[in-house]
Amino acid sequence: KVEPPEETEEDTTPTSAVIENIQNSGQEFLTMLVENVLKGSSAESDDFSIEIIPESNCAVVTFSKSKCKSWVVSHSTMFRLLEKTSKVKAEGLPPNSNSDLVMLYFDKFAEVEDDGVTFETDQSAIITFTNPEDVQKVLKEQHHLKKQPFRVLPYYETLQTALYGKDRPTLRLPEAFIEKIDRTVWHHLKENRKSLDLVTQAMSSHFCEMDFQTSAVKVSPSQSLLNNGVQTRKLLHTWREKALSQFLSLISEFKSTEFCIQKDAWTEIQHEIQKAVVGDTVTLVPYVDEGTITVAGLKEDMNRIEGILTETVERVTQRIQREKGSETGEICMTPSIYNLVLRDGLEQQICDKFPELNITYHVHSQKLNFYGLKHEVLETKNKILQAVLNLIHKPVELHQSVLDFLLTKDVEEMTNNLFFNKGINVALEADEKRVSLVGKTDNALSDGEKQLQTDLGHLSFNVEDPSVLGRSDWHDLVSHIKNTVTNVTVQTTVNQVVVSGFVDSINDVEQELHNFVQENSHFEKTLKSHKTVVTFIKDHKKQDWFEEVKGNVNVDFKGEDIVISGSRLCVSKCVVLFEDLLRSVNHCTMKIVKPGAKRFFKEKELMCVTCAKTNMNCLVQLLAEHDHPHDTVQSLIIKPVYHYKTHGGMEITVNKADICSFQVDAVVGGCKENLLLDGGLVKALSDAAGPKLQNDCDQTVKRRKLKIGDAVLLDAGGRLKCKHVILAIGPNYNSYKPQESEKLLKKTVKKSLNLADEESFQSLAIPAISSGVSRGGFPLDLCADTIVKAIKEFCDFVEGDNTLKKIYLVDNNDKTVQALEAAVKKVYGVSALTHSMASGTRASQSFQTKEGLTITLMKGNIEDTTMDVVVNTLSSDLNLSVGAISNALLKAAGPQLQVLLNQQVTGSANIGDVFETAGANLKNKLVFHAVVPHWNQGQGNEQKVLEDIMDKCLSLAEQRQQGSILFSAIGTGNLAFPKPLVVCTMLDSTLKFSSKRSSKHVKEVVFVLHPKDTQTIQVQDVTTKSGIHETIVGGVTLQVLNGDITLEKTDVIVNSSNKEFTLKSGVSKAILDKAGPNVEAECQQLGAQTNSGLIMTQAGNLQCKKIIHISAQNNAVVIQNNVKKALEMCAKEKLTSIAFPAIGTGQGGLSPGQVADSMLDGILDMIRKTPQSTLKLIRLVVFQAQMLPEFLKSMQNRETGPAKQEQSTWSKIKAYAANVKSFFTGSWEKEIKQHGGKDFVIEGVQVDPVFFSICGPSQADVDKTKLFLEDMINQEQVFESITDTAILTLSDKDQQRIQDLQSTIDVTIRLEYKANKASEETPGQATLIIQGLSRDVLKAIQEIQDMLKAAKEKETLQKEIDYTNELVDWQYEQGGQFKNFDQRTNFDLEKALSKQATDIRISFQGQTYQVTLPEGPAVCTTGGNQMKIRRIDKLKATEDIPQHWDAMAHDELCRKFNLQPTSTEYQDVIGLFKTTCPNNNVLKIERFQNPGMWKNYQNNKRVMEKKNGHQNNEKRLFHGTSELTISHIEKTGFNRSYAGKNATAYGKGTYFALNASYSSSNTYSVPNAQGHKHMYLCRVLTGDFTTGNSAMFVPPAKNANCDPYDTVVDNPNAPTIFVVFRDDNAYPEYLITFT
Repeated sequence: KVEPPEETEEDTTPTSAVIENIQNSGQEFLTMLVENVLKGSSAESDDFSIEIIPESNCAVVTFSKSKCKSWVVSHSTMFRLLEKTSKVKAEGLPPNSNSDLVMLYFDKFAEVEDDGVTFETDQSAIITFTNPEDVQKVLKEQHHLKKQPFRVLPYYETLQTALYGKDRPTLRLPEAFIEKIDRTVWHHLKENRKSLDLVTQAMSSHFCEMDFQTSAVKVSPSQSLLNNGVQTRKLLHTWREKALSQFLSLISEFKSTEFCIQKDAWTEIQHEIQKAVVGDTVTLVPYVDEGTITVAGLKEDMNRIEGILTETVERVTQRIQREKGSETGEICMTPSIYNLVLRDGLEQQICDKFPELNITYHVHSQKLNFYGLKHEVLETKNKILQAVLNLIHKPVELHQSVLDFLLTKDVEEMTNNLFFNKGINVALEADEKRVSLVGKTDNALSDGEKQLQTDLGHLSFNVEDPSVLGRSDWHDLVSHIKNTVTNVTVQTTVNQVVVSGFVDSINDVEQELHNFVQENSHFEKTLKSHKTVVTFIKDHKKQDWFEEVKGNVNVDFKGEDIVISGSRLCVSKCVVLFEDLLRSVNHCTMKIVKPGAKRFFKEKELMCVTCAKTNMNCLVQLLAEHDHPHDTVQSLIIKPVYHYKTHGGMEITVNKADICSFQVDAVVGGCKENLLLDGGLVKALSDAAGPKLQNDCDQTVKRRKLKIGDAVLLDAGGRLKCKHVILAIGPNYNSYKPQESEKLLKKTVKKSLNLADEESFQSLAIPAISSGVSRGGFPLDLCADTIVKAIKEFCDFVEGDNTLKKIYLVDNNDKTVQALEAAVKKVYGVSALTHSMASGTRASQSFQTKEGLTITLMKGNIEDTTMDVVVNTLSSDLNLSVGAISNALLKAAGPQLQVLLNQQVTGSANIGDVFETAGANLKNKLVFHAVVPHWNQGQGNEQKVLEDIMDKCLSLAEQRQQGSILFSAIGTGNLAFPKPLVVCTMLDSTLKFSSKRSSKHVKEVVFVLHPKDTQTIQVQDVTTKSGIHETIVGGVTLQVLNGDITLEKTDVIVNSSNKEFTLKSGVSKAILDKAGPNVEAECQQLGAQTNSGLIMTQAGNLQCKKIIHISAQNNAVVIQNNVKKALEMCAKEKLTSIAFPAIGTGQGGLSPGQVADSMLDGILDMIRKTPQSTLKLIRLVVFQAQMLPEFLKSMQNRETGPAKQEQSTWSKIKAYAANVKSFFTGSWEKEIKQHGGKDFVIEGVQVDPVFFSICGPSQADVDKTKLFLEDMINQEQVFESITDTAILTLSDKDQQRIQDLQSTIDVTIRLEYKANKASEETPGQATLIIQGLSRDVLKAIQEIQDMLKAAKEKETLQKEIDYTNELVDWQYEQGGQFKNFDQRTNFDLEKALSKQATDIRISFQGQTYQVTLPEGPAVCTTGGNQMKIRRIDKLKATEDIPQHWDAMAHDELCRKFNLQPTSTEYQDVIGLFKTTCPNNNVLKIERFQNPGMWKNYQNNKRVMEKKNGHQNNEKRLFHGTSELTISHIEKTGFNRSYAGKNATAYGKGTYFALNASYSSSNTYSVPNAQGHKHMYLCRVLTGDFTTGNSAMFVPPAKNANCDPYDTVVDNPNAPTIFVVFRDDNAYPEYLITFT
């Protein structure tokens, strides 16, 4: 019983009740029934609705007012209150909706239970909510899913349906369907009621009605399907599917079988089948038109009789067919294949299957025949053919001779003998090209192959004498063997016999044939020995061999070979004889090093040889030069053109040499696949190695097939210096596939390298493989690049893990060598080890900067170089044909270079411009053309221009990403730049470039110098770093630089002072002023004590530790000794560095060159005698820049670097050389100086040794012969000596002639020098010792005596010339001035005058003059021109009057002479004037001559020099004046009483200026009426000076003794104004008139 729910005012939910068992009641009846029940209530008909559910036989009444619920409860016998549902039904869902999607959708309205979504159909689902109250809320919403609307209805579990209200859909039966079944099965069902009822009854239980009118059976739903209550709707939905499934399942229980019946067998077979099916529930249906009979029924029935029926049909059909007739077939096959295929069970299988089939094999026709029904024949034939196709064919490698043997035999017989008879199921097939084994399994084939190789074989032997094979008895023997021995064949070629066949037969046959050939062949054997031994056996041992060989063999003696030929048996016996003879004799090679030995032996050869033969039974031969037993190691040293060492330690060198003579582990030769050594390098290798190399190649080709990229290793032998030869199969070049060609060449090179590595070789020589030696060769540069790249890739891959240490790239051709060198540089970069140039040039030294830039100095021709960039120098006209460098480049590059340059220039070329062009025909890629100015004696900015050019060229090369750039010595030719300056500037610019550049494309900077430019080469030998010129001497760094010595930070600074060490002028003044008064006081104190010419004081305010003060003198020897003493003092005090000034160039008055030589000699002497001192750095600090080149030159002359290996007349003697020397080019007097008073010896030219080959019967006889030859030659050797002081005065030409005598006359000349121990200043004794054959020595002595005589006469003449030059000057007038004749003309004129000759002819300036003595004139003999001459007696002339003055009348006190603008004197004066007055115009320059005034000035000068203790007292200064005072100055000199007329800022005296610009102002040089101004260039005694002031009438005192200064100045450190207080301390030397 259902309790009514409580009614509340809020409960507005409609109430539903179920009326059950309505029994087909209609809507009206049910409405009246409900109204009748509600009678008496307030409800009306509009307050309820009725929804009939026919499938459930019930109706649902829904009341709209809740108060009706009580009425429903009160009539519970009629109504059942419908429960509140928690489910809804969603209809019309979008296709492909799933549970998750539906649940997700409804969750947004209310909570859905887990698994609360159940699909009824694809588009309808039941949704269950956890709260029944949520159902009404969901029903009220409009629903859309995937934008498709669908409706939601309440669903009641008790009703098993949803309520639709008025829209409830009406139930209808599904549509009927048709299913087609097998026609024979349909016939069976129609005819067999039992089977039909089975189907009909089974289908009726599934509400189906069946229609079997046709085989297309119609299945319809029965009306009872609608009367299944709540299940009705579900049954309607699933009826068709279940009905179809049930029907198909029932039909599958039936089966039909069709039999094809031949037309002629129809009646018999139908009758037989009908008999067979009698009594069975199956149906037989004949289809006559189709020629078939079909039987159908239940499966179990059909399965029982199907086999019987099939057998019946086949039996009857076959019988009829066979009765109609059979046919034949055939297959061709060899007996062996027949045995393989059919005898192995297949034939029995066929007979079992087709017992009536007839199979027959005919051996003679080799055919297999079949007779039977067609299908039997076809199937059998197919099966046999398939078996044949399934057979395995295996080719077998057999020697050609064995294959030929098999072709002569019956293959079937051989198959039986070799295989079948031995139980091996394998057949043999053979044609002219190959042999194959045929079998069914791999195992059988392996067994067959083993049996074949075991039973068959071949033997062969070479025939050294092919003529044997042409003999008739040979042919008879071969024919006999063929007839008697059937199991072998005999084949012959030109030089080989091959026996093939069964192994057990060929041995005897081969032995028989070989014996015949050996006995009848001609044989030749060569024994090798020294050619002297061969000759000795031939001539001296003939009695020991002649009778043995006579009539048996021929013996031929050829050089180093003894060739024995004849029959092998006889030759073998004779070989033993001659080998015994070779072992019995003794041989040696003797070397004699005596001048003239070779010529003497040739003259006395007959006598010597006869004597050796008669007395010692020996043979003596003089060996030719190419037979000399040179030192093997030395002879094989080939200097590389280029040398590079990789990081992994591999050395790669480029060499110009014959590869056949290279002593390496292996050499590589390029070859073809056939290894035929018939051309190019491989032919040379073959010729040197002998025939064995080609024989080995032939054997290799027979063993293996070679292809491009392969390499073969063979033994060398013969005359080759290498141990092995690697023949590499290189490719031809394919221009259409260049990359493939390069790849193949790389492969070839790498294969060769791998072979060498595998054999643990350490060295390998490689030529330019595949280069243009024949058609198809690689371009040379590409070939070289590819080879070097392959080497690099190989080295990078193995990374040092290989045995190869040296790879030589070798060729004899210059272009190939250059290409290989360029390739190594390109691939590996520039090496710091070796640098090379093209043919005709020589490699030199290089070093690397810390930034990695390589700087190289080379000798050679600039046009032959291969660097990337070459720098050319030219003038602004850009004419390449002018100038040595540009002309050389133009000739090598061709006229195109000038065209390229002209195209680059758009306007005029300026000094310092750099133009870039391609290299045209040069080996360089680019040419930089630099416009360089002429050197103007340092007056202009030429050095700055040179620096700018260097910077531009280096930067441009870096921008162009070039690897190397090359410079010549820019400007040192016609442009006259000083070579030291150029060297320093170029090196400094390069170092600056190295340190400051950001990128590093340029790897090498090269300076190339012509081999004859020795001066620049010498300058280059000293390293230059930022203006410091440096070299290393015995571990001590020696530096020369321009600078201020007071700023030096060395341990010691040297001060050049006077004997009292109180000098305060020049460098000494600067040092003492900066050091302070304490040092000056210490000098005075130590100077008063006894000393050895130098003292050491404290450093005071200087940055050094000590100061060494040296007493400077004008004696070079004293300077040398003092420098040496200063260094020894440093070493004694354990000091490490010292700085010297240029000692003696100031007050000492010595030239910078003398001082430099003396100081450096002292330095070298000390280092030589004290090599282990503490001194490490010596600096020569030169204050005046113009002196620097002299010091640098002297430093170059003493630079002690490694000697250059040059072929010159005399070898260069170095500072630390041993006592025994070789001849060198230069002065022997210099050698004496370098040896510092010690004895020394200079050996003569090394004599080429003479080699004798001696062979005799015993060692004792050979030794006697050696003594005999030595005695003979030694007896002819004489030694003579010449001792003469004139030897040391021989000229370079004479010394060269002495050198030449040693080779032309064949003597040696040795110089011995004994020093004078008593005095180093006195020359010692020089002796020349001549050794050689007596007549040669006499001839050499005579020529040397003639040289000495000429040298003495020349020395005497020179002394007379010098003496005359000191006494007399002969002068000629030119340009208004008298000039001196040269010394020799001066001597000739004086000699003619002394002989009282009236005239003399002289040669002067390329012309001949007739001179009238004694007063001239000199008249030209060709043109009539004449010159005034005069003779000046120097003894009578006043020594104070300058010699260049013009002559004056004896009564003239003073006079002015105009200077010619072309004269040196004029140029000197105007040069000083123009330095500061470049814009003034000089009208004339006059020399002022006043002898009296000059003598007075000179006397004052001598007094001042004595007073000041130095000679730096005079300066050339300017003094401006007016035209009115000129006459007064010239007559009486300067007058300081005029002081104050213009200015007295620094004292009341006469003013002089250092710069002409100061004196040129109108204040001092007053213009006259024409605007002309006048200025004197004066000689002024400035002496010691100090600062002046306007109050001074005289100079102030300079010391405690009140000695005054000589002059006062504006600034003592850099004076420009000098004030003189003595009028006669200035001389007006030149008057300059200017505007």
